[in-house]
Amino acid sequence: MKLNNFKIADDNIAFEYRDKYFDLHNCFDFVSLNYDISQKLLKLFWIKTEGDWVSIDSPKNIVLIVSDVYLFKTKERDKDKPYTEDDCLSSIGFVFNEEVDKMGGYFSNVPEKDCTHLSLEFESGFVLKIGAKYLEISVN
Repeated sequence: MKLNNFKIADDNIAFEYRDKYFDLHNCFDFVSLNYDISQKLLKLFWIKTEGDWVSIDSPKNIVLIVSDVYLFKTKERDKDKPYTEDDCLSSIGFVFNEEVDKMGGYFSNVPEKDCTHLSLEFESGFVLKIGAKYLEISVN
């Protein structure tokens, strides 16, 4: 998997883009995803959280664009968690390809040999696992 225009931060909760740090755990809310199967294209959408701790110059939204998707799995949310936790990213990182059935957790913030599946875990227990060729973000 190749990250085209950004990095996943060392703390595994943020994107680094053009020398800016976008904290997806504290400053952005996950709102939706769109998966176009025919195009093998997945888009994940975040909007800026409303709060006085969020930088005024933070973008209003961030879209993670995933191209040439060959693996897309989800794990349902924990029914005992409040729905307010569904939009809060807990971690993002890469897991070993051989652990395709393991949902959640991460090994690295960069794709490495045999460690190229992206895992996104949310505070509600909801998990996305993605295998694809390319990742990039769009910031508005």
